[in-house]
Amino acid sequence: MMTGDKLTPRGALRDLWARAGDADAGIPISTAADRGFWDSLDTRPREAILAEADRLHGTDWPQPRLSDWASYARTGDRSAYERALFLRNRRTRLAVLAAALDPSEERLLEAADGLWLKVEQSTWCWPAHDDVFSRGMRVPDDRHPFVDLGAGEDVALVAWAALLLGDDLERIAPGLRARLGAEARGRVLEPFVSRDWHWEGTEDHVHNWAPWIHGNLLPAAVAFAEPELRERVISRCVDGLDRYLAQLPADGAIDEGFAYWWQGAGRAFDALGLLDELAGGAVTAAVRGGGLQGLAELARFPQRMQVGPGWFASFSDAEARADAGIPWHVLFRAATLCALPDTADFARTEQGDRALCGFDDGVHAGLGRMLAELRDIRSGVLTHTVPTASVREDVFLPSIGIGIRERAGLGVVVKSGHNGENHNHNDLGSIAIAVDGVPLLPDLGRATYRSETFSDRRYELWNMRSDWHSTPLPRGAVQLPGAQWRSEIVAIDDGWRVDLTAAYPGGDRWLRTVRLTDAGIRVLDESDALTDPVTRIVVVCTGVPVRQDDGGVLVPGRHGSRGLLLAFDRAEVEFETVEVDDPYLRHSWGDRVTRMLFAPASALTGAGSWELRGEAS
Repeated sequence: MMTGDKLTPRGALRDLWARAGDADAGIPISTAADRGFWDSLDTRPREAILAEADRLHGTDWPQPRLSDWASYARTGDRSAYERALFLRNRRTRLAVLAAALDPSEERLLEAADGLWLKVEQSTWCWPAHDDVFSRGMRVPDDRHPFVDLGAGEDVALVAWAALLLGDDLERIAPGLRARLGAEARGRVLEPFVSRDWHWEGTEDHVHNWAPWIHGNLLPAAVAFAEPELRERVISRCVDGLDRYLAQLPADGAIDEGFAYWWQGAGRAFDALGLLDELAGGAVTAAVRGGGLQGLAELARFPQRMQVGPGWFASFSDAEARADAGIPWHVLFRAATLCALPDTADFARTEQGDRALCGFDDGVHAGLGRMLAELRDIRSGVLTHTVPTASVREDVFLPSIGIGIRERAGLGVVVKSGHNGENHNHNDLGSIAIAVDGVPLLPDLGRATYRSETFSDRRYELWNMRSDWHSTPLPRGAVQLPGAQWRSEIVAIDDGWRVDLTAAYPGGDRWLRTVRLTDAGIRVLDESDALTDPVTRIVVVCTGVPVRQDDGGVLVPGRHGSRGLLLAFDRAEVEFETVEVDDPYLRHSWGDRVTRMLFAPASALTGAGSWELRGEAS
């Protein structure tokens, strides 16, 4: 059920909490003292945790350095500091889980060491978000802690650790739990309720930071806050989550893309799971037959974005090739909450035989997500299923202008919308084509984040620009950022028609029609601007395409797929190949990508249309 043009009514979750929520109820968790749970845990995750914790034990702990923290202001680099921080957090959460599995003195001391390093860390805020640089400082300011994604991740880590290890932690390191609580309150919980934070958004605009941080603050409030502060924190988090859900479109689309579902919508589902436990199952009841029924559309989004096994539509700052660290269990839990067995089976299939989430060195899954998955492993609901062949349904999400269609081994993604979206790329009218489930004409997606990525220099980055998407360049013009630049998309037989007239400064009428049938794909562009000799049609492809004797172009297959044979109306074509050195782009696209710049012969014939055709080969 969808509510108007939005996913849920504003106030649905907030009213539910006011009616059924109990901030003092506590979160049911199998603590380290529950030996029946930990001693009977399945062998695979148990052995994986203990083996990795043993491998790390005795090695030097990763140390985030001031020079790396401040390099964000000097050079724009944020990765060196984050790499050390994330590795230290990874070791800490594995040490905590190992201590729960085997609460020996040695393992408890290892966990305590990691938690002690956390409280001695000068700031929990990631350097890319801290406001000290704007105040002329190059060191963290512990008198004015900044609540951001990093602070949320760290406070959740120490909260889950304290809840899990409980008395064992106090026995091995008396006073450490109290110190963790003091740091959590002083750095995060009290600052959170004492001021307004930009990431909480407005009634008109909010993005993935809100559910990510709000969801992390919930266990911290339960673990460390006295009743009055706990109620304030949880009530404010509930209101923020309610605001986020009420702004999502009714079709469940995420304009930030597939990769951000896990750190936005997925974080909201994490939080809803905790709130359900604090509200006696009232959230589940509202999802399955009340004001939160629209969440089912949100849970379907990742499955809808798949173009092939392990490959996904990569518009905005998404990644086409699924990262090995994706916590598929989050989607499984969301699908279970929404009573979507097909989506739950999809999540289990994509997870494969991985023992447990949270082993990667990023922020895909912290201790809370690992504990949730271990609980479901222990209960037996996460048994692996054998995937069954199914016909992929066409996808059309009008709220963000996305269409996805697959026929006879060819798949196409069409992008419309506007250029003021969250994590926007200037990509209106762009197409991406997959053969046998592997993208060969890609939307490049994100690269490594730097200071320029979220600044007024964003569109100097080549992968963000329209001339590195498969889009037109009418009279040589590129698209500009901003919500005023937009396109309209309508579904037609066998595909979509996109009106790009308002997508470019020149204002030329431009229609792009994309059709996919068993016979192949056809992309027809219609515009008077095609008669201008500087007009180009950009087609981005992986690798290096090969010119054919008949004038066509073959894009070689990869990862076992067939190639893509392109034919087209009369045009000159220029190839520009670039070496790819960014790790995110290389992960999806390999060493090289090429853009083909087609100069339609319309300038000579006076025709106002030009067609590109493709088939698997």
